[in-house]
Amino acid sequence: MRRPRRTGAQQSTPGILLGLVIVVGSLGDDARAQTAPTSPPGLRTEITEQKELIANSDEDTFQRSREASPVRIEPDYGIVPANHLKFYLTFAQPMERGDVFRFLRLVRIDPDGKEIAEVPDPFREVELWDETFTRMTLWFHPGRQKPGVNLNVEIGPILEAGHRYRLLLSGQWRTETGHPLADHPIAFEFDAQAPDNQVPDPSHWHLQAQPGTVTLHADDLLDPVSLRTSLTVTTADGGRSFPIDRFVISARPTSERPFLSTSIRLLLAGKAWPPGRYRLVLQPKLEDLAGNSLARPFNLDLEARPHFKERTEPVKLPFEVPAAD
Repeated sequence: MRRPRRTGAQQSTPGILLGLVIVVGSLGDDARAQTAPTSPPGLRTEITEQKELIANSDEDTFQRSREASPVRIEPDYGIVPANHLKFYLTFAQPMERGDVFRFLRLVRIDPDGKEIAEVPDPFREVELWDETFTRMTLWFHPGRQKPGVNLNVEIGPILEAGHRYRLLLSGQWRTETGHPLADHPIAFEFDAQAPDNQVPDPSHWHLQAQPGTVTLHADDLLDPVSLRTSLTVTTADGGRSFPIDRFVISARPTSERPFLSTSIRLLLAGKAWPPGRYRLVLQPKLEDLAGNSLARPFNLDLEARPHFKERTEPVKLPFEVPAAD
């Protein structure tokens, strides 16, 4: 039997995100997760990632976090491939756990935002939390997103290319301290485009280095959490690593692909890139939104490709930052 779903007034955030600043490292006690606003073309939205727990249960602290934004949903590109696998829900407070999927719905909507139908059983109902209980990885059921698998054949895929969807979080979901998440449902809208079955190919990417700045242009729509954990920069000889303080991710359409590409500006902590020769190191686990990694495609057919060899070594892309004139 399906659980009852909570309904209420809906709040939408249509469009495509055209910039995302992610701070990798600890923030102060006043840090709060920000919901990514939707930006018109040409604008950039900056968002900081909460890394330290907002554990103060003081009522004023809770109200401030709610007013700022109770949850941030990533990736917020406004568009995903139809075989997209997962979203990340980052909350401003540690959340109550156990049977949380009763607070989540996925519905198909028309271009005007009117609900057409609820998508049945879209989620892999396993709660995957980080150690602070402020970030939950929300998986679509892989068995429905992978062509030819029983659930995909029997029930069908979760997303269909050319359709628009709304992910709804009930405001009745409570924090660890018993406060409701919001006084209304929280809505997140996105479009599904053609499935992405291609392995990310860094040989088609390029690095743009200017005095003080470095930008990676990737011909793919990369998973933001995978990106943060799979990319490093070293000196050309590999002897010294440079910790990346922020990634500025810009997602834009391309004429070559039916979805988006990603541009990533790499920022050092509080300073410009010094002139010199470097290399960008990409680990094989780096994934796109459909779960295709540098190592292997998500939907690997070993019968069709019996001699496929999985990549085990990182990809290293050299670049040089010039000196200012």
